[in-house]
Amino acid sequence: MSRTSISLLLNRLLGGNGEKLPRQRHQDPTPQQRSNGTWYFIAWVDVIRDGIPDRAKQTIDLPGDFHGKREARAAVREAMKDINRVDQIAISQVKVSRFLEQYDLMHVAKQSKSTQGKYRAHIKNHIKPAFGELMLCDLRDPLFVQKWLDSKKVPVGKLSWATCNDIRNILSSMFTQAKKWKLWEDDNPIEDVTAGRKKAKREKRKLTDEQTRQLLAMLPYELRVACCVCLFCTLRISEAMGLKEKYLNFKDGQIEVRERYWRGDLDVPKNDAAIRNVPMGHLAGDLQRLCKGEPDRFVFQVETHPKWGKEVSICRDDRDLHQHFLRPAAEKLGFYWEGFGFHALRREAVTSISNVLGIGQAMKMAGHSTTDMSLNYTLADMEKQDAAVRARQESIMGTSKGGLQ
Repeated sequence: MSRTSISLLLNRLLGGNGEKLPRQRHQDPTPQQRSNGTWYFIAWVDVIRDGIPDRAKQTIDLPGDFHGKREARAAVREAMKDINRVDQIAISQVKVSRFLEQYDLMHVAKQSKSTQGKYRAHIKNHIKPAFGELMLCDLRDPLFVQKWLDSKKVPVGKLSWATCNDIRNILSSMFTQAKKWKLWEDDNPIEDVTAGRKKAKREKRKLTDEQTRQLLAMLPYELRVACCVCLFCTLRISEAMGLKEKYLNFKDGQIEVRERYWRGDLDVPKNDAAIRNVPMGHLAGDLQRLCKGEPDRFVFQVETHPKWGKEVSICRDDRDLHQHFLRPAAEKLGFYWEGFGFHALRREAVTSISNVLGIGQAMKMAGHSTTDMSLNYTLADMEKQDAAVRARQESIMGTSKGGLQ
């Protein structure tokens, strides 16, 4: 950013009316000594008056004892390193609430709709109430932020590890962007803040094969196929809902993930790794049956029967599909748990692919950018683990079930 842009941005953050920050000057004042032996110097210092940046002449004391004017002059020059920085005092008086307004405009608004929603919710519900009236420099102490974050976590607070980690990452992003915009010169203080030991708030379970078959049988055909795309081909529900006919490559038997549809917003997938091709396998016939020969038509258009007006409506919102179809089916079958949803089907897919092809190929298919993320998605498959334990036991002890004797 140019100096003019930085000046105008700082002025907006400070509540000014568009005036630029005062021109930066190089000052090299001479140290002076009082009759009591203490040293001081006089310099022009940046101040904020009624939200408008200005300069004022101030007398600044030099702490410590000096053996002569040469040592005092060295101390003055060290102090002037900060004073000669035109943004030093200005940025120290920027309110977090004002910075968040620019952060939303210049950074959050450029993210995907799902990310925007998450960022804005955390800023509104947690960050702004806690820090909005503070100055940005008040967050300079990592221990101060760490204590606050610790108070939000369960069991002391009510927030899960994942939520606390998201809040921590947003705070870190604020300082990263401030540094990028030349509004922060020091290290990012949030780098030393942590959400602590990772702990999932919601239980992650693995459906048995029989439970999976029962669940699919209770869903309407079109939604059943969409769930199978998540369950077998690793697609996110937003990627399945954003699937258009032109992205079904029946010649090569592949699904081309190029767009995602999330609660009314059509956009590219969430990261570069998510742009991928995955095999459709035996789903080719079902997917072809849903196509109408219109390249830009969405493949999945689940029919619902609303209580108002129209007899039939088309739905692609994951919340409605979960509320009216997926959850009722799981509850009726007796294996619903808090957190169960379309994401659970994707976890099943990552787990099964990992068992067969390894975590590397599962990462590629799922569109994860790291193997750690794929490992986090992989569920504990107790049947597979039991079979592996028994196979190893039998290789050492034979097939006897009598135990160690």
